[in-house]
Amino acid sequence: MSDFVKIKQLFNITEDEGFSWAEITHGNIHQSLPKVLINYYRQLGKNKAINHTQDNLLAPNELRLSDNQDYLVFYVENQGVCVWGIAIKQLQEANPTVYMSYDEQSWRPEADCLSDFLYAMAYLQAVFALPYNLEDFVSISKEEAQTIKQTFTQLGFAFTQWIGIEFYCHSDNDVIMVQKNVADNQLVYDLLYAANNKDDFLALYNTLSQLGSW
Repeated sequence: MSDFVKIKQLFNITEDEGFSWAEITHGNIHQSLPKVLINYYRQLGKNKAINHTQDNLLAPNELRLSDNQDYLVFYVENQGVCVWGIAIKQLQEANPTVYMSYDEQSWRPEADCLSDFLYAMAYLQAVFALPYNLEDFVSISKEEAQTIKQTFTQLGFAFTQWIGIEFYCHSDNDVIMVQKNVADNQLVYDLLYAANNKDDFLALYNTLSQLGSW
């Protein structure tokens, strides 16, 4: 997945929109970075829609050590509530585990590999950034969330520590996001979906508009 073909198709990207090798190495606090992160920076690192619509990828010269000095922070939640990083001892791995932290002291695994995390972030940004999107969350029941799981293709990446988000699709041109939420001390689910073209969005809408409370 380190070629990021599916992300490029979802965002209609036909040419690299990334940092040069000189930009990646100049000012970077570490001499070595995981191969997957370098590839991502080179191919997609400067695309604002993918990397800055909701949460924020740090540029190579913005990478920093966590407060406890054990992780390289490379992604930040939009309000600074949490950050994501790679363990310093794993930086030489091609596709290392990604960890999440609320205080930069205690860290928990978010994704088994970096490529899965970057895909999850890109698809999260997509539900807000693509030209055809729902614009607002729809609250759905547990049973309706299960219906989505049975009807659409579940993608092989998710956010398990932060909030709890799963991704689905009908085609390579769309994304469906189901997010866990707590309202009145009860677990509920929020739905968002988007597509890069009108026809695929309407195909989603024709099925998903029957779900939830609007």
